[in-house]
Amino acid sequence: MHTDFERWEVLVKDQQRIGVRYQLLSAHVLLTRLLIDADPEPYRAESRIRMDPDTDNWEVNAFRNQLMEHTSISHRESGRFPTKSMPSFGEILMLKLALETPDEPLTYWHLDELLMNTSVADSTAHAEPNAMVRRVGEVQDLSIPQSAALRAQRFEAWVDGELKVTHWVDAANDVVCASWGEDVTAYRVPGTPTEAGWLSLAGLDESTVEFMARGFDA
Repeated sequence: MHTDFERWEVLVKDQQRIGVRYQLLSAHVLLTRLLIDADPEPYRAESRIRMDPDTDNWEVNAFRNQLMEHTSISHRESGRFPTKSMPSFGEILMLKLALETPDEPLTYWHLDELLMNTSVADSTAHAEPNAMVRRVGEVQDLSIPQSAALRAQRFEAWVDGELKVTHWVDAANDVVCASWGEDVTAYRVPGTPTEAGWLSLAGLDESTVEFMARGFDA
């Protein structure tokens, strides 16, 4: 069973903040809101994944980004998705499962939210697992901007044979950093959820703050 959590991250590129990610796991539902500066408009996405309270499987996935007029909803028990699968916005839950048995790679089916209600999802529903999370190397020093270095372990997330994300996990099994290639890095903001929220949103425009607080209902 997953333990509830609430976390804020800032996304950094070339030493500049380019986005914010908020994640809350509560009452078996993982809520994620993500904003990234982009042209011609910022990318905004909101995901809700309801987990089965008795297993580590997802039950319902609700996803929307700024280009969609309505939320797309998928049900795992529709028969179209494997049991050991996870929409991409739920990757942190698979990482946390991998932390329980760090010496063994965790494999699963990685699902793209934009394809889950298309024929592409049907064609891959019974293929071999296409994703893996594995620990790499020993504990290392991790440099954190405007903070002291942390001792952390590196976990890699692979999808379709490609390295997608490198996660850094501290001694308390908290995910403190995630890197997408060499361009974008997400850093967990320390403090209570309220403190971390204030720090993450400081200086951002009102519409961004409203989205991160209330999603597309804002």
